[in-house]
Amino acid sequence: MPAADSRVRIGIDIGGTFTDFVLLEEATGRIRLEKTSTTPGRLTVGIGAGLDALGVDLADARMIVHGTTVGLNCFLERKGAQTGLITTAGFRDVYEIGRVNREEMYDLFYQKPEPLVPREHRLEVRERMTARGDVLQQLEDEDVRAAATHFRQAGITSIAVCLLHAYANPAHEQRVGELLADSYPEALVTLSHELAREWREYERTSTAAINAYIGNAVEGYLGSVEEHLAARGHARPFFVNQSAGGIISVATAKGKPVRTIMSGPAGGAVSAAALGVQAGFPDVIAFDMGGTSTDVSLAIAGQVRVTAESRLERHPVMVPMVDIRSIGAGGGSIAWLDDRNRLDVGPRSAGAEPGPACYGRGGTEPAVTDANLVLGHLAERPLAAGILPDRDAAERAIHDAIAAPLGLSVTEAAAGIIDIVNSRMAYAIRAITVQRGLDPAGFALLAFGGAGPMHGCAIARELGIPVTIVPVAPGAFSALGMLLGDVRHDLVRTRLARLDDVDPADLAARFAHLEDEGAALIAAEAPEAEPALERAVELRYVGQEYTVRVPVAAGEIRHDTLAAVRREFDRLHEQHYGHASDEEPVELINIRVTALGKLGAPAFESIAEGSAEPPAGARIGEQSAWFGGGYAMTTIWNRDALLAGNRIDGPALILEGGATTVIDPGFAATVDGIGNLIVRQERAQ
Repeated sequence: MPAADSRVRIGIDIGGTFTDFVLLEEATGRIRLEKTSTTPGRLTVGIGAGLDALGVDLADARMIVHGTTVGLNCFLERKGAQTGLITTAGFRDVYEIGRVNREEMYDLFYQKPEPLVPREHRLEVRERMTARGDVLQQLEDEDVRAAATHFRQAGITSIAVCLLHAYANPAHEQRVGELLADSYPEALVTLSHELAREWREYERTSTAAINAYIGNAVEGYLGSVEEHLAARGHARPFFVNQSAGGIISVATAKGKPVRTIMSGPAGGAVSAAALGVQAGFPDVIAFDMGGTSTDVSLAIAGQVRVTAESRLERHPVMVPMVDIRSIGAGGGSIAWLDDRNRLDVGPRSAGAEPGPACYGRGGTEPAVTDANLVLGHLAERPLAAGILPDRDAAERAIHDAIAAPLGLSVTEAAAGIIDIVNSRMAYAIRAITVQRGLDPAGFALLAFGGAGPMHGCAIARELGIPVTIVPVAPGAFSALGMLLGDVRHDLVRTRLARLDDVDPADLAARFAHLEDEGAALIAAEAPEAEPALERAVELRYVGQEYTVRVPVAAGEIRHDTLAAVRREFDRLHEQHYGHASDEEPVELINIRVTALGKLGAPAFESIAEGSAEPPAGARIGEQSAWFGGGYAMTTIWNRDALLAGNRIDGPALILEGGATTVIDPGFAATVDGIGNLIVRQERAQ
């Protein structure tokens, strides 16, 4: 229990298999962890169980931050609300037509994404704004009222509104919102300009449609969590992690649920960047392997890459997101044979219920966790949530589904499962490094999630990465990252002009307007936070399609400021695309301000110093484990008993609540001052 006068932060991250809890004492940097099984369909039950296990009085919690995949799952499983769309007359099919380009040129079976809103529920209203924001045709109120009547009769409960050029002047969208509130107050209404104040009609329409589609599910879920916490005595701010990193109030998350789509993975990416800097490795690959999926991202010079537009199953999402690549490869990923009797793994997962066969909850299909247990990469000791792994059940599942049909031993089949999933994860990392002109060997691999530390050495060896970091609390690292983030709001306005023609005073005034808006948002959501504002512009060479984001220094904007921005654009363009030209004209597309409310990231608690030799009490025992074609006797260690400076040579298993770290033969781990494991390959295997 924390001291009575301590101020604590609590992070809650719901995953596909487990729900992670982190309690952080601000004064000492001490952390406590709990992990409970996720309870699909009744998620607050799992939350309540974890809070009970923490044993903390929520009245003492300065803040609670929650990461949720409710919105993402609602979208992926197509379980959202019946949704309608209101748009400008003549533009109802923009949402379905999309762009004329083919994302996959040589895919003969390529299909555009299926709209979330069918054509019969995409209604037009007479109105028109110009691209400069001037009123060309006034809004016809009767059209909106007629649309409301149609939606009510059709059972539409959520309505997206995206009018032409509303990013330049939202007056007509605002009026539509007022009319809908008057004529159909039960409906949830999404106005596109409240999500994205920038051009690209198709992308804005898609974003508004997704927000409306998942809105009821997210609002209902967050409301239930809010009520649950209040009933337990929590009266301070309740925040939700957002896709861009940083946190937002629960009220903002309810109104803009699309901003929480990648809520959980973003926490891990931001935390990886911060811890990498602290550990002396500012360039890191965040490798988050959980029960259902693996998420990988990059941090360069301590900064995660945030994109202004992403895609979910080919649907554009025009809100800032951490650049994360996700694949269906996790501890619960199921191994199976295709119609040609070839072994494959995932993306289907055993999830939390029933889970892998070894969990003893009724699962009979072999999962990655079962293979790790059979190979000796897991100790037959209690895992998270009190689960005692059943090796016999794991062997039966692998034998019946894989080994017997292929004529292999259970060990060979398990090794094949691990080889395949490792290859998939290595390919995902190559996609964000090699395919972008970056050498993985120039990064440290930061392995976390419940399963990441088991596979870190194998991935590092495959990609030639010299250092692997297993952070403090790897099994709850995403939840921990949520407690290290700041309140964040991203604001944008489109401003089309040649850079040479931009008036510095005009640009300064536009930045000032956004900064005032951002400061007001921070003051409303986190009055105790220290405000900070970051400027950027998005530029492109004339004739290009996509832009490069360029930071703009604080202070007065002059002509030499714009000249410096141009030089930085050329440098960044060279870095991103491999070429640049200081002779080509450049145009300004968007102006951006990131408003931050800095909450102060507490330092982690230091651990006691020791020698290279771990204390005798840290060694638990040993067992035989399979590595690269043969068995080796493997020592087993208790991570909680290790001291700073201790060294452990592979092969070894390092156990802790929520995760097991596998140190392969030829690798060695040392413990740093706050308890991170720094793993290096000592010799080639």
